[in-house]
Amino acid sequence: MLLTTEDNYTCTLPKDVQEIAQNELNETNKKRKKALADIRKWIKNQSHIRRTRLDSNFILRFLRMQKFDVQESCTILDKYLTMRGQYPAWFQNLDCRDPAISDLVSAGYIFVLPERDQHGRRVIFSQAAAFDSSKYTVSDLMRAHVMTFETLLNDEENQVRGFTYIFDEKDVSWSHLSIWTPSEVSKAFSCCERALPMRHKDIHFLHLPWTMHLIFQFAKSLLSEKIRNRFKTHSNLEHLQKSVSTSTLPLEYGGTKPVKECIQSWQAELEEHRASLLDLDLLKVDHSPLNEHSGVVRKKSRHDSDSGSQVLGMMGSMRKHELAQNEQ
Repeated sequence: MLLTTEDNYTCTLPKDVQEIAQNELNETNKKRKKALADIRKWIKNQSHIRRTRLDSNFILRFLRMQKFDVQESCTILDKYLTMRGQYPAWFQNLDCRDPAISDLVSAGYIFVLPERDQHGRRVIFSQAAAFDSSKYTVSDLMRAHVMTFETLLNDEENQVRGFTYIFDEKDVSWSHLSIWTPSEVSKAFSCCERALPMRHKDIHFLHLPWTMHLIFQFAKSLLSEKIRNRFKTHSNLEHLQKSVSTSTLPLEYGGTKPVKECIQSWQAELEEHRASLLDLDLLKVDHSPLNEHSGVVRKKSRHDSDSGSQVLGMMGSMRKHELAQNEQ
């Protein structure tokens, strides 16, 4: 049943990170020891969980996400394990040497900046225009994202501090959107917010075209109010630099290290954690109809049906506009 055995946890986090864990996540030595024991006991009593990890690093991801609420942490862990089995095209084979994923990282579609931001967080950086929709699929895109997340979660400091995101949406067009269906968008947001053990902190959108704003509002409607309130849009670099220290950013965005160098640094980090990510494919839960565990269940937003129709209408309008421009 087990991929990893139970370990006796020793905290190696810097003192300032331990203080964040205690103040923001209710994490103390006593509470952590009891919570780890409680979740391990819970896992062993779940007949549908066929194979999972029992090491502290893995379990603490869920506890820290849920501020050491054991019951909620078990719920997220269950969703996470179920999701990996239900959507293998998105969540398995997270191999940095896979040609599609490797190309997306090399092109600068998604990578992580070498330096932490002013809050001590790692910064996940994405350049949407680097995604070639004629070559890659939604599954390639999602695997690139999940590979990024899983790699970062190996570091306990990241589990505690959470993450900053910068999405450069410059030159996003119909072709980038056309590969998605509204249901896939909904599924992706549900999984990322409600089944991956991450603390999503600041989420920045740079150069968002006016034609994307309806899509943007639809996407926001799929998320909780807490996450929506962390979204920030920036029309230019100067505005972004007021929120993110320039020393963190790539050279092309006002920082010091060129994008190419940032990507190379991230590729080395991916290679370092490659084996642990491939081992995640060994996790297994029972998805039989007799089992009540049905994976990620998202409460429908009142915006879903209206926004879905609006998005499809907007996509059609954008497509017509693009075709008209091409004919000129």
